[in-house]
Amino acid sequence: MKYEFLFPELGEGLYEGYIVAYMVKEGELVAEDQPLVEVQTDKVTTVLPSPVAGVIDRLPYKPGDVVTVDNVILVIDQDSRRTSDVMNNEWLNIDLGQAEKQSWNDFGINLGTYPSAALEDSSDETIVKMTSTRKEIARIVTKSMQTIPHVTAYAEADITNLLNYKERLHRDKGLDLTLTPIFAKALSQTLHQHPMFNANEFNGSLKLFSEHNIGIAVDTADGVVIPSIHQVNGKSVDELAQEINALVERARSKTMLLADSQKGTITISNVGAIGGGFATPIIFYPQVAIIAFYRADKKVVVTENNELVVRKMLPITLTFDHRFFDGADGLRFLNSFKAHLESGYEDYLN
Repeated sequence: MKYEFLFPELGEGLYEGYIVAYMVKEGELVAEDQPLVEVQTDKVTTVLPSPVAGVIDRLPYKPGDVVTVDNVILVIDQDSRRTSDVMNNEWLNIDLGQAEKQSWNDFGINLGTYPSAALEDSSDETIVKMTSTRKEIARIVTKSMQTIPHVTAYAEADITNLLNYKERLHRDKGLDLTLTPIFAKALSQTLHQHPMFNANEFNGSLKLFSEHNIGIAVDTADGVVIPSIHQVNGKSVDELAQEINALVERARSKTMLLADSQKGTITISNVGAIGGGFATPIIFYPQVAIIAFYRADKKVVVTENNELVVRKMLPITLTFDHRFFDGADGLRFLNSFKAHLESGYEDYLN
């Protein structure tokens, strides 16, 4: 009897994906739960295990091919005359050092050792083919730019006092925070005041959400991925710091959970560590806004008393969907966000 392995729906609304790599060959004997194929959607990369034992009869696709839900992505021959009870389970007995294990997924499979669309043969060495991850990023940003009229507003926030207060928390309470969880909490505070920005586009309308599920753009070796921190409005900055660290680690080691990439309502891009002072980020469709932070630099600022002082100034951009918001809406949102960074931070940092 031949078992047809259908491409599953890996999440709400995820009906299409890519074959990243097959981890078996035709004619190979496989055990139940053995990793068979790595697939990728616009939100998650995952490995699908075998639901049955048998012999691989057919691999109908190649790396980089697009598949949709219920496509047959693999056929397994369950004929008892061909399938032995003594399976080759060497894939279960992987013995690596800790440093190497960190780059392997939950199945013990080093995804980087498998071929991808970027490794297809080509006689022209000047052509660099897209990996499946890069193709998916291209598809998402193209759809976003073709669908959404983007507008970007710019502002600078004086975070001198915030940074000093962060240092006091570290000294007095041992709370060692990066800026990203602080930005996430300040954004959540701002969304309470401007709830229309915490939304997805839905059939030409806005679908509003009560939970602030903030996406964090993570720079990985394969490209940017955007996992989400859920219910930011109900968590402390310390809790957010721990979750963000774990999320970034999973994103960079290719061990993201399906839930990590679902239900995002707005996105943060913090590129301060890389540098730059201004950009026009692309909205992560179907969200309607993305806020970005750049390198904070010391600048000479004129006070209201006409005094010259040196302050640490943070560049911020807010890119939003012009179908739902005008420039004045974006600037009001930025002004509120700036206020949560420049004053009142003690309320949400404690």
